[in-house]
Amino acid sequence: LAHLASPASPAPRWTQDTHMRTASSASPQPIHDSDRSHMRTRVNDMIHGDKVSQLTPREKQLTDMVLRLTDEPIPDTDQLIRQADTITSLTLHRDLLLHQAEEQRLRWAAERDGWARMAEALVAQQSKHRATNPEREDDIERLNASLESDNKNLRQKVSESHPDLR
Repeated sequence: LAHLASPASPAPRWTQDTHMRTASSASPQPIHDSDRSHMRTRVNDMIHGDKVSQLTPREKQLTDMVLRLTDEPIPDTDQLIRQADTITSLTLHRDLLLHQAEEQRLRWAAERDGWARMAEALVAQQSKHRATNPEREDDIERLNASLESDNKNLRQKVSESHPDLR
C-alpha cells in the first residue's frame, strides 16, 4: 500500500487473472472472493506489521478504504424486495399462461371429439340411408349414366351441324 500512496513509485498493474481493473481497461471486472480475501490479508499485514508507525495518515486512510471496499457485500434490501416482487409477478404470469394453454388444449380436444362424433353420425346416417333405399342409389346412378349418354349425343349433333364451333 505504501507503493500506492507514494507518487514516486510506479502504479502497479493488475493482471487479468485477478479480474481487476487494468490500467488500460474501461470498466472494472467483478472481484472474486479469493482475490478479495487476498487483498484484505495484504492490507491487514501492512497495518499490523512492524511498519505501523511508518504509515502516514493518508496511507492509513487508504488502507481503511481498501478494507471497507473489500468487505463482504451487503445486499441492498430495496433491490431484493424489487427482485422478489418481479419474481412473484413473473411466476403469476407464467401460471396464468400455463392455465390458458391448458384451457386451450382442453377446448381443442373437446372440439376434436365433437368433430369425430359428427363424422360418425354422418357415416351412420349415410349407411342407414343406403340400407333403407338401395334402389334409389341405383336409380341415381342409372339416371347419371343416361344423362351423360344424352350429353354425348347432343355434342355430336352440335359438332355435325356446326363444324365451325369445334
